[in-house]
Amino acid sequence: MVRRLNAPYFGKRYIGSSETKILHDMDRETPKCKIDAIARKDIQMFEWLSIPLDMGYKGCAYCMADYKEGKLPK
Repeated sequence: MVRRLNAPYFGKRYIGSSETKILHDMDRETPKCKIDAIARKDIQMFEWLSIPLDMGYKGCAYCMADYKEGKLPK
C-alpha cells in the first residue's frame, strides 16, 4: 500500500489507534491491518517510531511484527 495523503493521515508513516494502542506502518500496510476500521476519533498519526513506542503502542502483527512487543528490536 502507499501512504494516504488525505486527512487525517497527511502522508505520515505511522498510524496508531488510541483505543487499542496498536501501531501500523503505512509503508507496509496489508488488508489484514484494517486501517479503515479505526475510528477517526481514535487515530493518532506519528512521523517517528520512537514516540508511539514510548507511549505504550505495540506493532501490528501484520505490518510491524518486529515491534509487537512495543520496543525497538535489538
